[in-house]
Amino acid sequence: MGLNLIDIIKAYPYFFANLLWIFILLTAGTIFLSRQQWQVMVLSGLLNTPCFTFLIFLEKEYWMPVRFGGWMLGIEDVFCSFCVAALVWFAVVLPLRNQIIVNDQLQISWYRYRIICGISVILFLLCYLLKFGGVGSLLLACGIVATILLIRNRKLWSLFITGIFVYPLLYLVLLKFFFWIWPDFVKQWNPLSFWGATTFLGIPRGEITWAFIFGAYWPLLMAYVFDFRVSLSSFTKNTMCRAEITE
Repeated sequence: MGLNLIDIIKAYPYFFANLLWIFILLTAGTIFLSRQQWQVMVLSGLLNTPCFTFLIFLEKEYWMPVRFGGWMLGIEDVFCSFCVAALVWFAVVLPLRNQIIVNDQLQISWYRYRIICGISVILFLLCYLLKFGGVGSLLLACGIVATILLIRNRKLWSLFITGIFVYPLLYLVLLKFFFWIWPDFVKQWNPLSFWGATTFLGIPRGEITWAFIFGAYWPLLMAYVFDFRVSLSSFTKNTMCRAEITE
């Protein structure tokens, strides 16, 4: 007898958790965000989707999730790369939705996107060659680029702060929710590695640390490639800077 649907869902938590994540994101975005902000959230996810190929550097060392087909990379990784970045923008927009202005036409600077992604990849590979490991290299590359982007435009610090505080909260609550649905999912992380060992609330240390670093890094990258600007006068009035998106 073949596996029934319930058995398949239990056997592949990485795939089905990401499907559920996409559904939650798109639904929450529809409820809480404007149409334009929803579009930016989706674009945020799509811009990070090509990065799924770098998840191969985390195999065995950090985790080894069960994928359909038993491949080292799969559609699950594509979904995951989309979700983590889309959630970052949702996390930033949610507390700032009354201050953020999105023009009808969103124009990305592909030149800036290639530059910042190129720098990020070079830093990652350099750190990996220096034996920092997959997770360590990812954290260092994102942290360094986030610092560079913030120094380049210090007026974006409100996005930086919001990403650091709000994104980890949403991400870790969501991850804990998935662990509640699939109790054995956490066993797909490597408990013998430093980053794969579980700590706070039974969540792997690497996930917690990455959430803070990525929460700082990705909003600044989005601001750079879309030329987002921050109005400091708005912060004086509302205690939170007004993010203004322009062409």
